[in-house]
Amino acid sequence: MADQVQDWNQKPEFFEFTRGRFVSDEVAQVACRRVHFDMNELAKTAALSMGAKRCINVEKCPDGLGRQIVGKVPNPIAGLPHFTTASEVATLDFLRNVLYLPVPQVYAWSSKSDSTPVGAEYILMEKIQGVPLREKWRHLVPGDKVKLLFQIDRYQQRWTSTRFPKIGSIYYRRDLMSPPPDDYLFQNNQMELVSMSEFAVGPAVGREWVEHGRQSLVCDRGPWSSTLDYRRAVASREIQALDQIKSFPKLDVMICGPKLYVPTKDKKLSALQASRALLPFILPQQPEHQFGCLGHNDLHDENIFSTQILPLYDHILEPSFLDYSGPELDDALTRPELPPNMNSLPLEEKKEITRSYIKQNLMVAWRRLIKNNNPLQYSTLQFGNTTPGNLLSLGRRLFSLGEAHFMSLLLDFKNEWRTHPAVHNPAGLDFPVLISESDAVTIKEDERLADEGIRMMSYTAREFGDLWPNKGLIQHDQYERAKKELRDAKDNLSSYLQLSSSEREELDRYWPFDS
Repeated sequence: MADQVQDWNQKPEFFEFTRGRFVSDEVAQVACRRVHFDMNELAKTAALSMGAKRCINVEKCPDGLGRQIVGKVPNPIAGLPHFTTASEVATLDFLRNVLYLPVPQVYAWSSKSDSTPVGAEYILMEKIQGVPLREKWRHLVPGDKVKLLFQIDRYQQRWTSTRFPKIGSIYYRRDLMSPPPDDYLFQNNQMELVSMSEFAVGPAVGREWVEHGRQSLVCDRGPWSSTLDYRRAVASREIQALDQIKSFPKLDVMICGPKLYVPTKDKKLSALQASRALLPFILPQQPEHQFGCLGHNDLHDENIFSTQILPLYDHILEPSFLDYSGPELDDALTRPELPPNMNSLPLEEKKEITRSYIKQNLMVAWRRLIKNNNPLQYSTLQFGNTTPGNLLSLGRRLFSLGEAHFMSLLLDFKNEWRTHPAVHNPAGLDFPVLISESDAVTIKEDERLADEGIRMMSYTAREFGDLWPNKGLIQHDQYERAKKELRDAKDNLSSYLQLSSSEREELDRYWPFDS
């Protein structure tokens, strides 16, 4: 008797977001992640790509990772149609076969949903053996954690020593309608210019170009031949978002509303105009910063894969799984010491001090590692801690957040204008942004209110512990409890701020979680 053929299209979990529940705008969040395609055709394509007759089982992986392969079908908000999938495939190929990094092999893919029986874009790739880092990190002894940092440092050295003359994302040349001239693709660590006709740098597809509605913008997405052109395009994108997207994203890092900071279009526009005016003066001028390089701006404990091409100072240079929020480290990178009265402290306090001590030691080890092995990355990290570096960092997503702190930093920077070593101002021009005395008072008050909102949100998150929704997402079995606790937290905040009934209604408009 012939084997019964499984109809994989009868399993709705393949087409819906199932990893958790959203406590913020859940109906819209789920709807924009729903994707329609033919699962039977995808399974058939997967089998053929491996030289098999059929798939005997299909399982849904959490967030996309006999012989097993992984299939990825992007949801509607995962990126730009065609470009995000095409760039991911080409980047994986480049990382695997040019830089020899351990990323999955792609077996089959399509970036054109209307030209495949599957009915959606997809990537079929090798399943990498192993377990997610988050399952092991907390249980690793410090020595094994340091070994892992050495491995990541080796990867980053390959990224930062591969220097591209253009800024954007990697594609196969055939997937770009107007590919750039077939010039050299990159400069290797031997300072040799390398031409590879199959690859080209095309439009940027990083998250900042698509999140919070930005994927709908018709804007300059690159590629760019200079860091100034690239950052001007970023500023223009944010101004365009401010003009065309109907509402700002609600913030889960800061509570906004009555008696706290309230974001407005005018405040964001002022910050964006100031950011654009400052660019020629605060962008690094050293030759080593005039190129793009690969990096990984989502290097967390579940994800140690790929990226886009950006100036080094616009990459996140430290792994977020180090989870370090302690004091800033000086250039001497002195190892921390435990307090002399450690043995006499209460047990819980000793545990907290020990946790902080281990985290700081790991961060010192990481910084020493890159200082010795990758001095360009280390010096770029130091630049990121300067006033110009912080202004550049805050200026990248001002449509979403950060304008209050950007303007406060700008006000402080005005006093450093003539003396700051990172300012490029050979003509001795005046500070390019006009700030009146009344503006200065408002700016500092906005910073104070924003800091208070951040403090309140941080306090709330600590009180929630493991129940706190990460980016608005919570486990299914915790959903109802989390919703109740969030309602109670909002009521407690209203009482703490002594809000009137009309002010409570205003807080509802800014509260980032569903009622």
